[in-house]
Amino acid sequence: MKLFYFTASYPFGIGEQWKANELKELVHHFDQITVVPYAYEGNFKNPKTLPDGVQLLGPLFETGSFGLNKATAFIRILTSKYAGAFLNEFFRKRVYKRRIHLISWLYASRNVIRLMNNDVISQISAALDKQTIFYFFWGKGSVEILPFIDTALCFKTFVRMHRYDLFETVNNNYIPYRHPLLDKADTIAPSSEAGRQHLIQLYPEFQDKIKLFRLGTLGNGKRASASSDNILRVVSCSFLSPVKRVDLMIKSLKYVDFPVLWRHIGDGVQRKEMEGLIRQYALQDKFIIEGILDSEKVLEFYTDHAFDLFVNTSESEGVPFSIMEAFSVGIPVMATNVGGSGEIVKDEVGKLLPANPEPEILARCLKEFYDLPEEDKRKKRDLAYQVYVHDCNADRLTNELQVYLQS
Repeated sequence: MKLFYFTASYPFGIGEQWKANELKELVHHFDQITVVPYAYEGNFKNPKTLPDGVQLLGPLFETGSFGLNKATAFIRILTSKYAGAFLNEFFRKRVYKRRIHLISWLYASRNVIRLMNNDVISQISAALDKQTIFYFFWGKGSVEILPFIDTALCFKTFVRMHRYDLFETVNNNYIPYRHPLLDKADTIAPSSEAGRQHLIQLYPEFQDKIKLFRLGTLGNGKRASASSDNILRVVSCSFLSPVKRVDLMIKSLKYVDFPVLWRHIGDGVQRKEMEGLIRQYALQDKFIIEGILDSEKVLEFYTDHAFDLFVNTSESEGVPFSIMEAFSVGIPVMATNVGGSGEIVKDEVGKLLPANPEPEILARCLKEFYDLPEEDKRKKRDLAYQVYVHDCNADRLTNELQVYLQS
């Protein structure tokens, strides 16, 4: 059986390195696995080493985005051999009624054309047979070829979806070609129950093929230790982007009147802004931005230091991989109740925050955790690890996945 494993940028880029966990298990069950990244995403020379037995084809493009000249795009769309499908989407979804939907449609249609003209996609399409499985890790990007190829030639097409590529509410209530994509895919696999319900509500006719498939992580065989110096040691891990609301974390420390040291793993477009905010509130000794760490180094960072609590304040999520990593080393988690976070974060393993907490609310919850008896904190650590064992273990989840893919 051959598996084509479509990613956004892995093994390039900086955001998908955990896929190695899944591939290390899948490689034992397929005759051939080929990773097909959509784009380099700025990392042209230093891809991660693929697991033994996994080969690389592509990337399809240098970058994940491209310029859009509306007039030129219209001409290319109308003269394309896929014009009928493009116009069907145009009128069925009435994209002409909202400018933002029209732009999304133009961009997606133009992307389909460049995908279908891509040499790698042509090479893969020409070799399709009943021994071929298409696995798309995201519901945007490469997966947009699905409505335009003969999927009946494949054994199975499997599409994971997470957050930005799933929830239409965070996409101005329109994701182009979603209905034909769902129609052509054999399985749509949201990583959260919240995502599954969202898709079923919008597309009930595809309910039978929308199935929950959770992602998992691999621990490093160690447990993080709790602090022993009366300082609440907090860690967080995310891109420094608006959706992650790292500013909320920083601002909460204005209202904290007990010893705390917060270390944030991650980088991004808001780094300078966040560093300015830290200086503005004189929190240089309380909130430290560590920058990017390779995924395999994150767990080492957790277990080489003492941490009492992991915090996630995103305004939108699937089921966060970062939370599963914290559980894998026994760190309790405090997270906003968005997306699928509430499916694994309970009071027994930390604290589920309101979806949109004010900094004062976060500060109060930190104080409540700080004041817990040590025995209660120890129980939360033990139960956090048990959530990893039972719900987030990549070995078990990937084994279940490969059985499903080949059935």
